[in-house]
Amino acid sequence: MLAVLTVTAQLAIIAHAPDTVFACDAVDISVAVRAGGSSIPSLITPSLRPFDLLRSSSTPRLQYDPRSPRSSILAEYRFTVTTDRVGRFSIPPFEARLGEERVVSRPLAVHVRPMRSRGVPAVIARARIDTSMGLNLADLGGLAAAETVYVGQQATYEVAVFLNQVVRDRLRRNPTFYPPEMQAMLAYDLAPPAAHSPSGTSRERLRGGSQCFDALVYRRALFPLVAGRLVIPPAQLVYSTGLSSSSLFSREESHELQTDSVTIIAIEPPAAGRPGEYSGAVGTVQIESHLDSVRTRVGDPMLFTVRVSGTGNVKLFPRPAVQVPWAGLVAADERVRVDSATARIGGSKEFDWVLTPRIAGEFDVPPVRYGYFDPTQRRYEIAVALGKRIRVASGALASADTGQMESALSIRTRYGGPAWPSPQSRPVFWLLMALAPVPALLGRMRRRDSQSKRVATADPMRSLITTAARDAVTLRRQFVKALAQRLGCSPEDFTHPGALQRALRRAGVSDDTAARAESLLRALDAAAYAGTGTSPADAVRHAGAIAVAVDAEALARRELPFWIPALVLAGSLVVVSSAIAADPAAIHFARGVSAYVRQDYPAAQQAFTAAVSLEPTSPDAWANYGTASWAVADTAAAVLGWRQALAIQPSASDLQLYMGVARDQGPSSPGWVPSLPRNATVWLFAVLWLAAWSCAFAAAQGRATPRDPPRGWAARLPLPLAACALIVSLLAIEMETRIAGARLGVVRRIASLSSDPAIGMDRGPAVGTGEIVRIAGRRGAWTRVVATEDREGWVPSSQLLLLADRRPPSD
Repeated sequence: MLAVLTVTAQLAIIAHAPDTVFACDAVDISVAVRAGGSSIPSLITPSLRPFDLLRSSSTPRLQYDPRSPRSSILAEYRFTVTTDRVGRFSIPPFEARLGEERVVSRPLAVHVRPMRSRGVPAVIARARIDTSMGLNLADLGGLAAAETVYVGQQATYEVAVFLNQVVRDRLRRNPTFYPPEMQAMLAYDLAPPAAHSPSGTSRERLRGGSQCFDALVYRRALFPLVAGRLVIPPAQLVYSTGLSSSSLFSREESHELQTDSVTIIAIEPPAAGRPGEYSGAVGTVQIESHLDSVRTRVGDPMLFTVRVSGTGNVKLFPRPAVQVPWAGLVAADERVRVDSATARIGGSKEFDWVLTPRIAGEFDVPPVRYGYFDPTQRRYEIAVALGKRIRVASGALASADTGQMESALSIRTRYGGPAWPSPQSRPVFWLLMALAPVPALLGRMRRRDSQSKRVATADPMRSLITTAARDAVTLRRQFVKALAQRLGCSPEDFTHPGALQRALRRAGVSDDTAARAESLLRALDAAAYAGTGTSPADAVRHAGAIAVAVDAEALARRELPFWIPALVLAGSLVVVSSAIAADPAAIHFARGVSAYVRQDYPAAQQAFTAAVSLEPTSPDAWANYGTASWAVADTAAAVLGWRQALAIQPSASDLQLYMGVARDQGPSSPGWVPSLPRNATVWLFAVLWLAAWSCAFAAAQGRATPRDPPRGWAARLPLPLAACALIVSLLAIEMETRIAGARLGVVRRIASLSSDPAIGMDRGPAVGTGEIVRIAGRRGAWTRVVATEDREGWVPSSQLLLLADRRPPSD
């Protein structure tokens, strides 16, 4: 039959069935479709009456035809049917479609003879997926095909085994059914519609006009957990039959039978129209709430329960979002009851909270809104539990019993504005560190060529040493002129007593040299104006030595540290620019403080959220955001706010205390922050680095000539200081990385760590709400985290608040 199709048109179909069969025998019908290209054509099955369909292939057997001149594909479909009626019957044509093309096969004529007295044993197994609301054996004749369901929607896996009369007579015991392994799905066994057999299946006669076969039916409810194409492997059936039906003691034969595999296509619920209250529930849901008392006192805990019931996978129904502004809420137990007695899995799930009123008065517990997706209606719905009225009395008696009264955590009432940027985040800091060695290196280079410059230049200093006259007037004139030219001033500036010494000291000359120069000048003044004209003894030698010393020690104008006024100017510009306008975050900060004082904690949290969004470098805004989140029982957001504030202000004692209240933090914890001044290690590195090169510069300036030894203290310090600076720099990198917390996250809700980011993975230890974990890697929608006590594994990325975001969570 397949050979005929290779020479036919672009789209062709042939159906084949035996011409003559016996009543109550299993009859195989095959349909072959040829299509050009690689697209699989669709097959339209006609009504097979009066035949009953026992089995059909959910997917065709495909074969590419290499003998055709163009690439083509052959698809073969098989059907197994039976009937108890006798006569000549015609099966209508099968139709194949591919795009706009359609072809039909010839009708099949089948002659059914009366049933043989001793028929052939026949056992036929079939598996299929059913998503309809009701299930009955009349549907067993339906065609198996891949079903499309939503993630979390129920799909019923059904296996039917058909036994003819001969097998029923020889069957010694009930068949044993081995269900397949089902990955990426949760499964529940369903009760069959009739009495159970010991094997866990129901035994019913196939309806629809045929009395030839009995059906053993096995059902299981499946809930896909991920989107995609999910394939269920074949199931196995083991049964034993006797070789003879006339004797109970005849030998037995064991048989194994496999079903065909079935496919489920799971898709995510649509994103369009998804309400904010939706958190993943799929099914039909009703919700109600209960409070164990309507009268209480401040500080007395109460039990608040929300019951979610309906159809669907109730085990995976998420906890509703509940907010009570005037009380604290702590999530407690969960209880699940699953009902699998009907065709649709249902039940109920109860969630408990411990509710503790904070203030006295008459209040309403807000209504609880629960969003869900109804797969039957294909739309989102919101179930609402009505609010409860409660009267809260004063807690004075409780305060007298306990000796203390719990109050809300204190907040910061003054807004300090954004924090100064870290020095290591500014290019000018690293520019200064890079320029620190320049003065010392230039000093060394200048000293090396200073001698050659003095030899090449016929300056007054050299002429003073070699050609100075013996008379006091000429010696004084040349001495004063040489010093004035070296210092860049006028000789008349040295007229007054002490003027020369002050000028030399301002130019960087040592006290001893300046005093000697001043003393010699006064002596030459006395000799010049005495009228004798004779210079003091050894005056020429002393003048030459002093001139050489001044030339070596005096600092030229071009050697002044020009970068100092540049840094002062840059700092002034930064200060002026930061104070140009008022910070808009201060307005939201003030509103948050006012709301917190009024005990309107949700409004305070929203105001501080706005302040943090506008100014994410403000430690005061982050600290108050964490405190307000703690007041509304949002532990994860509270820890996030406090930890972000500690990253900016590590030495804050209030934040260190609050972090200890929320979670025990030790040096081994990923979120631990040492109580040190901000950027302390960075500033220590900068001080040591600048000190090392300053000493090197001082050592170079202390030489009279390149051959002179440097100053002792200045020569010994640069190397140790530079080594300490490098060690401190490594410590600073580690400290700043730990304090910044760029690779840290806060757990939103308690979650179990998984060994691998896939469905069916092993569950490991748990991480608690508000716990800070280190992020070790990411894979798709999963994040690998490391916690204390050697806890490591994968959690959904949606369960983490990342410190690297530097912004409050959006939900």
